[in-house]
Amino acid sequence: MDADSGEIKKAFRKLSLKYHPDKNPGDEEAAAMFLKLNAAFEVLSDEDKRMVYDADGHEGLEKLKKGVQRGHDPFAALFGQQGGGGGRQKGPDFKTYYSVTLADLYNGAERQMSVTRNVLCKGCKGTGAKDGKTKTCNTCKGSGQVTRMQKMGPGFNVQMQVPCDACQGKGKTALAHCPTCNGQRVSKEAKTLDVIIEKGMPDGHSLTFKRAGEQSPTTTPGDVILVIKTEPHTVFTRDGNDLRMTMILSLREALTGFRKEFTHLDGRVVAVSSDAVTPPDFVKTLKGEGMPVHEVSSEKGNLFITFKIRFPPQLNKEQKAAIDSLFT
Repeated sequence: MDADSGEIKKAFRKLSLKYHPDKNPGDEEAAAMFLKLNAAFEVLSDEDKRMVYDADGHEGLEKLKKGVQRGHDPFAALFGQQGGGGGRQKGPDFKTYYSVTLADLYNGAERQMSVTRNVLCKGCKGTGAKDGKTKTCNTCKGSGQVTRMQKMGPGFNVQMQVPCDACQGKGKTALAHCPTCNGQRVSKEAKTLDVIIEKGMPDGHSLTFKRAGEQSPTTTPGDVILVIKTEPHTVFTRDGNDLRMTMILSLREALTGFRKEFTHLDGRVVAVSSDAVTPPDFVKTLKGEGMPVHEVSSEKGNLFITFKIRFPPQLNKEQKAAIDSLFT
Protein backbone atom coordinates (compact mmCIF):
# COMPACT_ATOMS: atom_id res chain seq x y z
CA MET A 1 0.00 0.00 0.00
CA ASP A 2 1.47 3.33 -1.11
CA ALA A 3 -0.92 5.70 0.67
CA ASP A 4 0.63 8.31 2.94
CA SER A 5 -0.38 8.88 6.58
CA GLY A 6 -2.88 11.60 5.67
CA GLU A 7 -4.69 9.39 3.16
CA ILE A 8 -4.75 6.51 5.65
CA LYS A 9 -6.27 8.67 8.39
CA LYS A 10 -8.88 10.08 6.01
CA ALA A 11 -9.94 6.61 4.82
CA PHE A 12 -10.02 5.29 8.39
CA ARG A 13 -12.25 8.12 9.62
CA LYS A 14 -14.67 7.61 6.73
CA LEU A 15 -14.97 3.84 7.17
CA SER A 16 -15.01 3.88 10.98
CA LEU A 17 -17.98 6.28 10.91
CA LYS A 18 -19.74 3.98 8.45
CA TYR A 19 -19.25 0.80 10.51
CA HIS A 20 -19.31 2.27 14.03
CA PRO A 21 -21.50 0.14 16.39
CA ASP A 22 -23.46 3.24 17.44
CA LYS A 23 -24.65 3.64 13.85
CA ASN A 24 -25.24 -0.07 13.37
CA PRO A 25 -26.84 -1.40 16.58
CA GLY A 26 -27.16 -5.17 16.56
CA ASP A 27 -25.28 -5.57 13.28
CA GLU A 28 -22.59 -8.19 14.00
CA GLU A 29 -20.99 -7.90 10.56
CA ALA A 30 -20.58 -4.12 10.98
CA ALA A 31 -19.14 -4.64 14.48
CA ALA A 32 -16.64 -7.19 13.13
CA MET A 33 -15.67 -4.84 10.31
CA PHE A 34 -15.18 -2.01 12.82
CA LEU A 35 -12.76 -4.17 14.81
CA LYS A 36 -10.84 -5.10 11.65
CA LEU A 37 -10.60 -1.44 10.68
CA ASN A 38 -9.13 -0.52 14.05
CA ALA A 39 -6.62 -3.37 13.85
CA ALA A 40 -5.61 -2.36 10.33
CA PHE A 41 -5.25 1.30 11.31
CA GLU A 42 -3.05 0.35 14.27
CA VAL A 43 -0.64 -1.28 11.84
CA LEU A 44 -0.79 1.20 8.96
CA SER A 45 -0.45 4.27 11.18
CA ASP A 46 2.74 2.93 12.79
CA GLU A 47 5.68 3.00 10.37
CA ASP A 48 7.53 0.20 12.15
CA LYS A 49 4.54 -2.14 12.19
CA ARG A 50 3.67 -1.24 8.62
CA MET A 51 7.17 -2.18 7.42
CA VAL A 52 7.03 -5.48 9.29
CA TYR A 53 3.62 -6.26 7.80
CA ASP A 54 4.78 -5.39 4.28
CA ALA A 55 7.79 -7.68 4.64
CA ASP A 56 6.43 -10.58 6.73
CA GLY A 57 2.65 -10.18 6.92
CA HIS A 58 0.74 -11.24 10.02
CA GLU A 59 3.50 -13.67 10.97
CA GLY A 60 5.95 -10.80 11.25
CA LEU A 61 3.53 -8.79 13.39
CA GLU A 62 3.11 -11.72 15.75
CA LYS A 63 6.90 -12.04 16.08
CA LEU A 64 7.16 -8.32 16.74
CA LYS A 65 4.43 -8.54 19.39
CA LYS A 66 6.14 -11.47 21.09
CA GLY A 67 9.42 -9.61 21.01
CA VAL A 68 7.87 -6.63 22.83
CA GLN A 69 6.26 -8.93 25.38
CA ARG A 70 9.46 -10.83 26.11
CA GLY A 71 11.50 -7.69 26.55
CA HIS A 72 15.13 -7.04 25.88
CA ASP A 73 17.52 -9.95 25.33
CA PRO A 74 21.07 -8.87 26.32
CA PHE A 75 22.67 -11.72 24.36
CA ALA A 76 20.76 -10.71 21.22
CA ALA A 77 21.93 -7.13 21.61
CA LEU A 78 25.50 -8.26 22.26
CA PHE A 79 25.73 -10.34 19.10
CA GLY A 80 23.72 -8.03 16.85
CA GLN A 81 20.62 -10.20 16.60
CA GLN A 82 17.07 -9.02 16.34
CA GLY A 83 16.25 -8.17 19.90
CA GLY A 84 13.64 -9.83 22.06
CA GLY A 85 12.65 -12.72 19.77
CA GLY A 86 11.15 -10.55 17.04
CA GLY A 87 12.00 -6.98 17.94
CA ARG A 88 13.96 -5.00 15.36
CA GLN A 89 17.25 -3.25 15.73
CA LYS A 90 17.42 0.35 14.61
CA GLY A 91 19.37 1.00 11.43
CA PRO A 92 22.14 3.60 11.20
CA ASP A 93 21.31 7.31 11.42
CA PHE A 94 22.22 9.66 8.59
CA LYS A 95 23.82 12.88 9.86
CA THR A 96 24.75 15.86 7.72
CA TYR A 97 25.26 19.62 7.95
CA TYR A 98 22.45 21.86 6.71
CA SER A 99 23.44 25.39 5.65
CA VAL A 100 21.15 28.29 6.56
CA THR A 101 21.54 32.05 6.39
CA LEU A 102 21.68 34.33 9.40
CA ALA A 103 18.47 35.92 8.10
CA ASP A 104 16.79 32.47 8.21
CA LEU A 105 17.72 32.15 11.87
CA TYR A 106 16.61 35.73 12.63
CA ASN A 107 13.23 35.53 10.89
CA GLY A 108 12.49 31.83 10.95
CA ALA A 109 12.03 29.89 7.71
CA GLU A 110 10.53 26.79 6.15
CA ARG A 111 12.58 24.82 3.66
CA GLN A 112 12.37 21.48 1.91
CA MET A 113 15.19 19.00 1.50
CA SER A 114 15.22 15.87 -0.62
CA VAL A 115 17.13 12.77 0.47
CA THR A 116 17.58 9.64 -1.62
CA ARG A 117 17.37 6.46 0.44
CA ASN A 118 16.75 2.74 0.15
CA VAL A 119 13.12 1.75 0.72
CA LEU A 120 11.39 -1.61 0.69
CA CYS A 121 10.74 -2.59 -2.91
CA LYS A 122 7.11 -1.90 -3.76
CA GLY A 123 7.15 -4.67 -6.35
CA CYS A 124 7.78 -7.44 -3.81
CA LYS A 125 7.12 -5.64 -0.48
CA GLY A 126 10.71 -6.27 0.54
CA THR A 127 10.65 -10.06 0.07
CA GLY A 128 12.91 -10.07 -2.99
CA ALA A 129 10.62 -12.69 -4.54
CA LYS A 130 8.80 -12.42 -7.86
CA ASP A 131 5.03 -12.39 -7.27
CA GLY A 132 5.77 -13.04 -3.60
CA LYS A 133 6.52 -16.72 -4.29
CA THR A 134 9.05 -18.25 -1.91
CA LYS A 135 10.57 -21.61 -0.99
CA THR A 136 11.91 -23.07 2.21
CA CYS A 137 15.45 -21.93 2.97
CA ASN A 138 17.94 -24.72 2.30
CA THR A 139 20.37 -23.43 4.92
CA CYS A 140 18.12 -23.33 8.00
CA LYS A 141 15.44 -25.72 6.68
CA GLY A 142 12.75 -23.10 7.31
CA SER A 143 13.52 -22.39 10.96
CA GLY A 144 15.08 -19.00 10.31
CA GLN A 145 17.81 -19.87 12.83
CA VAL A 146 21.19 -21.55 12.62
CA THR A 147 23.54 -22.74 15.34
CA ARG A 148 26.79 -20.88 15.65
CA MET A 149 29.65 -20.85 18.14
CA GLN A 150 30.17 -17.43 19.68
CA LYS A 151 33.38 -16.53 21.47
CA MET A 152 32.59 -14.99 24.86
CA GLY A 153 36.19 -14.69 26.05
CA PRO A 154 39.55 -16.47 26.09
CA GLY A 155 38.82 -20.20 25.99
CA PHE A 156 35.08 -19.65 26.51
CA ASN A 157 32.78 -20.39 23.56
CA VAL A 158 29.00 -20.56 23.63
CA GLN A 159 26.76 -22.33 21.14
CA MET A 160 23.92 -20.01 20.20
CA GLN A 161 20.97 -19.76 17.85
CA VAL A 162 21.35 -16.80 15.50
CA PRO A 163 19.32 -15.59 12.50
CA CYS A 164 20.12 -17.40 9.27
CA ASP A 165 22.18 -15.21 6.93
CA ALA A 166 20.81 -16.93 3.82
CA CYS A 167 17.21 -15.89 4.48
CA GLN A 168 17.76 -13.12 7.07
CA GLY A 169 15.86 -15.16 9.64
CA LYS A 170 12.70 -15.56 7.54
CA GLY A 171 13.02 -19.28 6.89
CA LYS A 172 12.17 -18.68 3.23
CA THR A 173 14.02 -17.57 0.13
CA ALA A 174 12.78 -16.30 -3.21
CA LEU A 175 11.61 -18.85 -5.75
CA ALA A 176 12.54 -16.30 -8.41
CA HIS A 177 14.04 -12.85 -8.00
CA CYS A 178 11.75 -9.83 -8.09
CA PRO A 179 12.26 -8.10 -11.48
CA THR A 180 11.85 -4.65 -9.90
CA CYS A 181 14.72 -4.89 -7.39
CA ASN A 182 16.48 -7.98 -8.81
CA GLY A 183 16.02 -9.72 -5.49
CA GLN A 184 17.73 -6.94 -3.50
CA ARG A 185 14.46 -6.26 -1.63
CA VAL A 186 15.09 -2.51 -1.61
CA SER A 187 15.12 0.25 -4.22
CA LYS A 188 16.14 3.91 -4.31
CA GLU A 189 13.52 6.55 -3.59
CA ALA A 190 13.60 10.30 -2.94
CA LYS A 191 11.96 11.57 0.23
CA THR A 192 11.13 15.22 0.88
CA LEU A 193 11.79 16.54 4.38
CA ASP A 194 10.02 19.67 5.64
CA VAL A 195 12.73 21.63 7.45
CA ILE A 196 11.46 24.17 9.99
CA ILE A 197 14.08 26.77 10.96
CA GLU A 198 12.95 28.35 14.23
CA LYS A 199 13.81 31.92 15.18
CA GLY A 200 17.03 32.15 17.17
CA MET A 201 17.98 28.51 16.63
CA PRO A 202 21.67 28.22 17.57
CA ASP A 203 24.41 27.18 15.21
CA GLY A 204 25.06 23.45 15.63
CA HIS A 205 21.44 22.72 16.61
CA SER A 206 20.22 19.32 15.42
CA LEU A 207 16.94 18.68 13.61
CA THR A 208 15.93 15.03 13.83
CA PHE A 209 13.55 13.31 11.42
CA LYS A 210 12.52 10.06 13.06
CA ARG A 211 12.73 6.90 10.94
CA ALA A 212 13.43 8.90 7.76
CA GLY A 213 16.62 6.93 7.09
CA GLU A 214 17.14 3.92 4.91
CA GLN A 215 14.67 1.05 5.14
CA SER A 216 15.60 -2.59 5.43
CA PRO A 217 13.49 -5.74 5.74
CA THR A 218 15.31 -6.64 8.96
CA THR A 219 15.76 -3.32 10.77
CA THR A 220 13.81 -0.24 11.79
CA PRO A 221 14.89 2.80 9.76
CA GLY A 222 17.37 5.12 11.44
CA ASP A 223 16.88 8.87 11.75
CA VAL A 224 17.96 11.67 9.44
CA ILE A 225 19.75 14.33 11.51
CA LEU A 226 20.44 17.79 10.10
CA VAL A 227 23.00 19.90 11.96
CA ILE A 228 22.48 23.64 11.48
CA LYS A 229 25.47 25.42 9.96
CA THR A 230 25.22 29.21 9.59
CA GLU A 231 26.59 30.81 6.44
CA PRO A 232 28.81 33.88 6.99
CA HIS A 233 27.01 37.23 6.65
CA THR A 234 28.53 40.25 4.95
CA VAL A 235 27.48 42.69 7.69
CA PHE A 236 26.58 40.89 10.91
CA THR A 237 28.32 38.28 13.03
CA ARG A 238 26.51 36.34 15.71
CA ASP A 239 27.63 36.07 19.33
CA GLY A 240 25.09 33.88 21.10
CA ASN A 241 21.91 35.95 21.25
CA ASP A 242 23.79 39.13 20.32
CA LEU A 243 24.83 40.55 16.97
CA ARG A 244 27.94 42.53 16.12
CA MET A 245 28.74 44.78 13.18
CA THR A 246 31.29 47.38 12.15
CA MET A 247 30.41 50.90 10.91
CA ILE A 248 32.92 53.12 9.08
CA LEU A 249 32.99 56.87 9.81
CA SER A 250 34.90 59.57 8.02
CA LEU A 251 37.15 61.76 10.14
CA ARG A 252 34.65 64.57 9.76
CA GLU A 253 31.77 62.38 10.93
CA ALA A 254 33.81 61.17 13.88
CA LEU A 255 34.56 64.75 14.94
CA THR A 256 31.32 66.57 14.15
CA GLY A 257 28.65 63.87 14.46
CA PHE A 258 26.77 61.72 11.97
CA ARG A 259 23.50 60.02 11.03
CA LYS A 260 23.76 56.69 9.23
CA GLU A 261 21.36 53.90 8.29
CA PHE A 262 21.69 50.16 7.78
CA THR A 263 19.29 47.40 6.72
CA HIS A 264 18.61 44.82 9.42
CA LEU A 265 18.12 41.08 8.86
CA ASP A 266 14.34 41.48 8.68
CA GLY A 267 14.53 44.25 6.08
CA ARG A 268 13.99 47.17 8.48
CA VAL A 269 16.06 50.30 7.99
CA VAL A 270 17.66 51.25 11.31
CA ALA A 271 19.12 54.71 11.92
CA VAL A 272 22.21 55.39 14.06
CA SER A 273 23.28 58.91 14.97
CA SER A 274 25.53 60.90 17.29
CA ASP A 275 26.26 64.58 17.93
CA ALA A 276 29.37 63.89 19.97
CA VAL A 277 32.92 63.02 19.03
CA THR A 278 33.23 59.30 18.25
CA PRO A 279 36.64 57.84 19.16
CA PRO A 280 38.13 54.93 17.20
CA ASP A 281 36.78 51.47 18.18
CA PHE A 282 33.95 53.01 20.20
CA VAL A 283 31.15 50.48 20.68
CA LYS A 284 27.52 51.56 20.64
CA THR A 285 24.83 49.19 21.99
CA LEU A 286 21.38 48.95 20.43
CA LYS A 287 19.27 47.07 22.95
CA GLY A 288 16.84 44.50 21.58
CA GLU A 289 18.30 44.57 18.07
CA GLY A 290 20.16 41.28 18.43
CA MET A 291 19.03 37.73 17.65
CA PRO A 292 15.68 36.37 18.85
CA VAL A 293 16.10 34.04 21.82
CA HIS A 294 15.39 30.49 20.67
CA GLU A 295 11.98 29.26 21.86
CA VAL A 296 11.34 32.72 23.41
CA SER A 297 11.35 34.74 20.19
CA SER A 298 9.64 37.74 21.83
CA GLU A 299 12.98 38.38 23.57
CA LYS A 300 16.07 39.51 21.69
CA GLY A 301 19.72 40.08 22.42
CA ASN A 302 21.59 43.31 21.68
CA LEU A 303 23.40 44.67 18.64
CA PHE A 304 26.91 46.01 19.22
CA ILE A 305 28.26 48.46 16.63
CA THR A 306 32.02 49.05 16.57
CA PHE A 307 33.03 52.31 14.86
CA LYS A 308 36.13 52.48 12.71
CA ILE A 309 37.51 55.85 11.58
CA ARG A 310 38.58 56.28 7.98
CA PHE A 311 41.46 58.79 8.04
CA PRO A 312 42.41 60.77 4.92
CA PRO A 313 45.59 59.50 3.24
CA GLN A 314 47.19 62.95 3.48
CA LEU A 315 46.46 66.62 4.31
CA ASN A 316 47.39 69.75 2.38
CA LYS A 317 48.69 72.93 4.05
CA GLU A 318 45.25 74.54 4.33
CA GLN A 319 43.76 71.42 5.96
CA LYS A 320 46.63 71.18 8.42
CA ALA A 321 46.23 74.84 9.30
CA ALA A 322 42.51 74.38 9.85
CA ILE A 323 43.13 71.48 12.20
CA ASP A 324 45.87 73.37 14.05
CA SER A 325 43.43 76.22 14.62
CA LEU A 326 41.12 73.83 16.49
CA PHE A 327 43.74 73.26 19.19
CA THR A 328 45.04 76.83 19.68
